[in-house]
Amino acid sequence: MDKNTLQGNELGEVLRIKETTSTLKLSIFTASFLAIIKFLAGFFTHSLAIMASALDSLMDIGASTVNLIAAKEAAKPPDEDHAYGHGKIESLASLFQSTFIGLSGLYVLWESVKRLVFGSYVREVNAGIGVMAFAILASGLLVWRIREVAKKNRSLILATEKLHFTTDILANAGVILALVLVKFTPFIFWDLMVSMGVAFYIFKTCFKILRHSIDELLDRSLPPVSKEEIENIIRHYHSSIVGLHNFRSRRVGEKIFLDFHIEIRGENNFKRAHDMTEALIQRIQSHYPGADITVHFDPEGAQ
Repeated sequence: MDKNTLQGNELGEVLRIKETTSTLKLSIFTASFLAIIKFLAGFFTHSLAIMASALDSLMDIGASTVNLIAAKEAAKPPDEDHAYGHGKIESLASLFQSTFIGLSGLYVLWESVKRLVFGSYVREVNAGIGVMAFAILASGLLVWRIREVAKKNRSLILATEKLHFTTDILANAGVILALVLVKFTPFIFWDLMVSMGVAFYIFKTCFKILRHSIDELLDRSLPPVSKEEIENIIRHYHSSIVGLHNFRSRRVGEKIFLDFHIEIRGENNFKRAHDMTEALIQRIQSHYPGADITVHFDPEGAQ
């Protein structure tokens, strides 16, 4: 790889980090603003569904802040103490984030049950509907921005951000539905039912993020489909490659790590075998850009 290519890659990485962090800062600002107006609306209307949505926005502030710190730390290059880089900081951030989200869901669920038992009321429904409609608009614009940047930069952190605010849109729509039903029917329990629904949706999101982060922290292998595709690339790359063993894979953030042995037939020249291995690495990286690949080449029959 020539000097110009290296400089181009470094510049591209700097721009990717800058765009990712600026998008996360926008998420923090949006979540903060929405949390404030939702808490005010929830207090004013006495709607638990709005308060639940406000609490979810408050959790988004913490999650986005953790993600911002993680994005900066994960972007640091490998060093003497962290030879594989700092990518697992993303996984740790997601782990803590899912814990916070789960606790907020428990609070909302507890408050919903308490109000069902002891009674509740909702007032100034129109104001509440207006606030939640504005929240949907703001979250929708943010999701569009996050989706574009996440797709461009292949960022796990931004993909998680998009999931948060997408669930916010759905939850906010549910809150509006509940407020409309409260307004046109004599039943207050619609507000409490939706708040419970928001809580269970929080649990679902929490579980998905938690499972993903634990998989990365425990170095779970790539999905079978990806492993099969990579193995096919290896086995069919060159007629001299007659065997593949000790294949290992894992993913950290947006980066995958591969380690495997290939058996080479009829090639005793070390340089030619090395060049074949380097070309194979480039072929795999054309399908999985940025992959960190370690290949050991052995003579046929070696294990």
